Amino acid sequence: AVVSTQSTGAMVFYIAMFATGIGTLAWTINAEIYPMWVRSYAISLSTLTNWTFNLFIAFTFLDLTTLLTKSGAFWFYAVVTTIGWIIFYFRLPETRGVPLEQVEQLFS
Repeated sequence: AVVSTQSTGAMVFYIAMFATGIGTLAWTINAEIYPMWVRSYAISLSTLTNWTFNLFIAFTFLDLTTLLTKSGAFWFYAVVTTIGWIIFYFRLPETRGVPLEQVEQLFS
C-alpha cells in the first residue's frame, strides 16, 4: 500500500514532538522532582498513569483513524504532544545543577 505524504509528514511531526517532549521528559522529570519521602510511590503512580494512557491510545487508535483518517489521527496526536511540549517548556522549572534535596523547593 502506498503511504501518503501527508500521513508520513504528520507521523514524523508527531514523533518529533513526542520524542523531544512528553515521551522522554516524563521519565526524566519523574526521576528528579519528587522528594525522597514520596519518591517510590510517586514514580509508581506516574508509571501507572503513563502506561494507562498508552493503553488508551492503543485501544482507540483504529477508531480515531476511522473518524479522522490516518493522517488526521497523527495530526491530532502531533497537536496534543505540541501542547504538552509547550506546557513543559514554560511551566517546568530547571533542575540542572540543583541538588536532589533542594528540588522540592522549586515546586513550593
